[in-house]
Amino acid sequence: MTQTQLRRSVISAMFGVLVAGNAAAAALGSFANGGFEGYVGNTNSFNSAVPPGWTTTAGTPDVFSAGTTMNNFAWKASSTGGDFLHGIGWDGRPNAPYVESALQVGLTGLVIGQQYEVSFEQSISNSNFSEGGGYWEVVFGTESHNGALMSLPALGVIADWVWQTLIFTATSDIQTLEVIAHSNPATSSQRADLGIDSFFLGDPGTNPQNPPTNVPEPFTLALLGIGMVGLAASRRKTRTQ
Repeated sequence: MTQTQLRRSVISAMFGVLVAGNAAAAALGSFANGGFEGYVGNTNSFNSAVPPGWTTTAGTPDVFSAGTTMNNFAWKASSTGGDFLHGIGWDGRPNAPYVESALQVGLTGLVIGQQYEVSFEQSISNSNFSEGGGYWEVVFGTESHNGALMSLPALGVIADWVWQTLIFTATSDIQTLEVIAHSNPATSSQRADLGIDSFFLGDPGTNPQNPPTNVPEPFTLALLGIGMVGLAASRRKTRTQ
């Protein structure tokens, strides 16, 4: 094989990996209503509703928006805007724990043993009822991970939405995803009012809303490896001529 043919072969392989990586991300990035849109009721109330595509599994989570201001709630709009899911975490509630959760059923197209990124935005608000901080637990298939613990802001202070990135390994080609609101374990008897929005499911590092910082994406690493192999082969070929 000439050097020209070798370079063409390397470029072709690199392009193939790039296309395959982007195709996988595109196929999995379309989370079913990850933005919690479609609710037509009053979002400035405890509506005890979840939007299309979601099912309540515990408590009475609500569909809120940045315009939800009743009972001194204060929220910013997330990066995707619109509605979001509000959940109460109150693990140490007197007499019985009280946590609110919702389920997304039947996420398809997964490859068993492959890693996937589940990323989302989370926020916290202080209302007439809020008492402490909390976090979101995400259960994807048989695996569970927690988002970062959020502190309770001062009354009237609007907290930012913060991206969370969790990595899961698929154990089935179809899996459910559940989100569960929790209060701070150190003060579990205090109620936390949490928001969650902007879900993404895909290859690690491919969320266009939340790109990684100085972390090579999987297909970028593959391109680098192929390029290095091609360069080494080209140099060996040159030495033998």
